Amino acid sequence: MVQHVKLARERRRRKSRIKAVIFFFGLLCIITGGILTLKNTAENESLATVDPSIENQYQALTLTEKNNDPNSHLDATSYDDELLPEDDEVDQVDLSDKLPEEAQSIIDELLDAIGQAKRITDQFSYTVVRGDKLSDVLEMSGLEDETSKKLIASYPELKNLKAGQQFYWILNNENELEYLNWLVSEKEERIYELNDTGKFARQILEKKSIWQRDVLKGKIEGSLYTSLRNLGLNNRQINQLSTALQWQVNVARLSKGDNFAVLVTREYLDNKLTGQGNVDAIHIMTGGKSYYAIQADNGRYYNRQGETIGKGFARIPLQRQARISSPFNPSRRHPVTGRVRPHKGVDFAVPVGTPVILPADGIIEKVAYQAGGAGRYIVVRHSREYQTIYMHLSKSLVKAGQSVKRGERIALTGNTGISTGAHLHYEFHINGRAVNPMTVKLPGTNSGMADKERKNFLVKAKSAERLLKF
Repeated sequence: MVQHVKLARERRRRKSRIKAVIFFFGLLCIITGGILTLKNTAENESLATVDPSIENQYQALTLTEKNNDPNSHLDATSYDDELLPEDDEVDQVDLSDKLPEEAQSIIDELLDAIGQAKRITDQFSYTVVRGDKLSDVLEMSGLEDETSKKLIASYPELKNLKAGQQFYWILNNENELEYLNWLVSEKEERIYELNDTGKFARQILEKKSIWQRDVLKGKIEGSLYTSLRNLGLNNRQINQLSTALQWQVNVARLSKGDNFAVLVTREYLDNKLTGQGNVDAIHIMTGGKSYYAIQADNGRYYNRQGETIGKGFARIPLQRQARISSPFNPSRRHPVTGRVRPHKGVDFAVPVGTPVILPADGIIEKVAYQAGGAGRYIVVRHSREYQTIYMHLSKSLVKAGQSVKRGERIALTGNTGISTGAHLHYEFHINGRAVNPMTVKLPGTNSGMADKERKNFLVKAKSAERLLKF
């Protein structure tokens, strides 16, 4: 990180020297070949800040050419898919399921815990399920495979993840992995931290502590988050609980007086909680109904009958596979300006009027229109973690707040907004961050249990149910 800062400063100094030479001596002397090279570099860099009107003219010209071509969808794409702060038209409902304002105090606690003085922008936690790789874990925060490859190259043990292990990690202001905590077992913890050389340093902690199972019961007072904090759960454990319940209950909308019971395994050192722990099972009663989420040996959560809780996702939101005219690419450059314009989704080359099919159950969060970018677009909330976005549509078939099932039509593809031709721009977001829809490990896949594993789970579920009775 420090090296990048030094390089950036050096580039700024070099550009200042070039400008000074051009200003004072450009009209009076013959510029040497070396200075000419530097000048050309400066001119190339200035192109990256081209007047937006030039770019818009290019987009408009390209759009006109494509509209006159019946095969325009074959290579259609766009360079303005970043949603603007304001919509020209909007139909929206608030489906947020976020933690209350205590988040700032949690950040302060985390800062103290890892001894950092700098501001933390993003923090994530995850419990490994069977079949997970490190890339699957870090993808929950939008990190690409390069990060996990870099870590594994230095520390091959990260290739051998086991169900039930926990990870906690932090991204810095540049959205790079800065700190990774791996709870390997009840006796071992490993920490990987980015140092000034741009490499990860490892610290192995051998634990001499006691792990204990606790049953915590209470009633909702204010919010589930506040109620659980008052009982001693930390942010990571509450996040784990919310993730386990997300397909059944919106925990942010539980009512005052609703009952809850949680079975947790927590670490104690000198009779004090260390902050490490696992949520083994949850029971919430709201609206006269009971909801359970019980963790199996594979790390996933199921209901009392051993039925999967997570909803399965289809890979693409279309009735049949279509050619990809522009893939997911965080480093894509604009062909005219040269500026990096990350392509946060996948463009499918389909004619206008092609039905868009919802890949998983969800609620329509937003239907809106932005003439200067995404065109007509739809945002769908599938759970607390998962969100999908569909852009450049010709027509919406749903309204904000509407519940839609997997396989239902929600829109027709189009060529609205700034687009070089008819296509569907599709984004898949986890925790508010875009990931590659074609490679992401989809929720609900391979989540069943073999017969023997299911029998063991049912025994565990009955035990948990007895402990969590109100």
